[in-house]
Amino acid sequence: MISIHKQRGMTPIGWVLVFLLIAFVTLIALKLIPIYIDGYKVGAIVSNLENDYEIRAMPPGGVVRTILKRLDINMVTDVEPEDILVEQSGGEMIITIDYEIRKNLLGNLDVVVRFDKTARVPIR
Repeated sequence: MISIHKQRGMTPIGWVLVFLLIAFVTLIALKLIPIYIDGYKVGAIVSNLENDYEIRAMPPGGVVRTILKRLDINMVTDVEPEDILVEQSGGEMIITIDYEIRKNLLGNLDVVVRFDKTARVPIR
């Protein structure tokens, strides 16, 4: 049995491993948090379309331009016009923003995050 006097805490190698773990988790957080904040902004824009009466009378091209303007105002740069799909089906317009973001994490290790937001807007 080891006496309490022999137990002196972590070794320098233990401290280095703890600091490396903390640094890696911090690196992942610093890369992913802005991506998810932008994803939240895109989701808020899409959900606000359902209550926007001006959108209901617009053609699909106008809807895409309006969404791109709102994304630009909110400084979301990862969504391209090709990622926005506007379909008219029956008495409603289905607006979908489907995109993915690839960010370099460390060396040749990348992180890929995919978002898919949909809104159903009644047509006048």
